[in-house]
Amino acid sequence: MIEKIRSYLLMLSFIVIAGGLMLYMYVLAGGGDTLFGDGDGTLAPVDFETLTYDAENKGYLLCDASLCTNAEADGGAEIFTVNAGQLRQLIADFSDTLTTTETHNFDFIKNQFDFLERLPGETFPTVIALRVLPINAFSSKLAVYAYKPVGTNSRESNLQRVERWMANLQERAAAL
Repeated sequence: MIEKIRSYLLMLSFIVIAGGLMLYMYVLAGGGDTLFGDGDGTLAPVDFETLTYDAENKGYLLCDASLCTNAEADGGAEIFTVNAGQLRQLIADFSDTLTTTETHNFDFIKNQFDFLERLPGETFPTVIALRVLPINAFSSKLAVYAYKPVGTNSRESNLQRVERWMANLQERAAAL
């Protein structure tokens, strides 16, 4: 009797393990892309003009009220002492040096980059959206929104990420 129960449990364990492996292979083959984005597995670019954000959100937003009309930003857009074209180039150069970052979307008309950054130990990437705003021929602003659409999302980690990006970009801008 015990042998029969043991063989049934062994067979049930084998079926559960085989099912789990099949599900894992399905996700790896691209069938599970709906976990990240809409029905076809894409992630829409951040739209600063229609972005809704308040202090309860877990992301981190630096944006001027004139651009982010529906959002209560954590602070104003960061000011740089380089023109918009130079700042756009600094962002592109900086992102190219990061092995943890890939460009998800670049809108040349809006001067906006959307990056996916996955640091070591993170399961899901964080979206970092940067919008370059020209002020005059010698300065520009940078609106930033960092959030994690899937997985654990902490305000502090997004703040640290934005501070790291801003510090590095300010350092590069000062070197010009």
